[in-house]
This record gives sequence, structure tokens and C-alpha cells, in this order.
Amino acid sequence: MAKGAAESGRPVPRMVTVVHAAVDRPGRHAYRLAFAAAHVHLAGPHYCDMLRRAGLRVHHSRPGLGARALVDSGVFLYGTPGNIAAQLAEFDRAGVDEVVVNVAGLYSEHGRPDAVRDLQEILAACREATN
Repeated sequence: MAKGAAESGRPVPRMVTVVHAAVDRPGRHAYRLAFAAAHVHLAGPHYCDMLRRAGLRVHHSRPGLGARALVDSGVFLYGTPGNIAAQLAEFDRAGVDEVVVNVAGLYSEHGRPDAVRDLQEILAACREATN
């Protein structure tokens, strides 16, 4: 991005990414949460093309299998708040300026209180990791 910006005489753009996440708790299923979060995208040929270019085995006709690929590859983060925070820190090391933690799949499957609790715990773990 820096090279392209320099060649065009523009500033380096900020890099922002959205990362779906959920804390592993009893009664939750990572694949189901990933499907709830991304099934519309996973049914889109253009989105699946992007994921295939990144190395995932997905096809827009099989969004359920695409959701599994998101979890298995670590695109959808699932685990303890500390594990998720450690994975989010990798984005910073890779040069991402801003990470948006998206708990929409959890919200859809388990409701607002669970989604808010997970987000609070993930962000607290991120703060702990940087102190």
C-alpha cells in the first residue's frame, strides 16, 4: 500500500478490518455463529472469490461449509477472551490501523446481553494485553 500511495502521490490509506468473534461458552457452536454472522456474504460469488484468493476453500453455493472454513482458518475468532485478544493483536503487528470486533453472529443467535458481555470481555482482554 505504501508503494502504491507513493507512486500515486497520495498518503498511505488507513487499513481497517472487521473481524467476527465470539467467546466459547457452553451451548454455543462456532460454525453456527459464523454462519449467522456471514451467511449472506458467503452466498455471494464475489465474497467467496475474495476468500478463495486468500486461501480458503469456499463456494457461494455452500455457505454452511464456508462458515466452517471461516472458523477453521481463524477468520472468525472463537475461544477465550484472552485467545481472541491475542489473535486480534496479530492484526496490529500486520499493520492494520483499526480492527472492528463484530459480534453480530452472536447477537443474532443469543441476543444483545450475550453479545455485549462477549464484547466487553474481549475488549478488557485486549486492554490487559497492552498494559
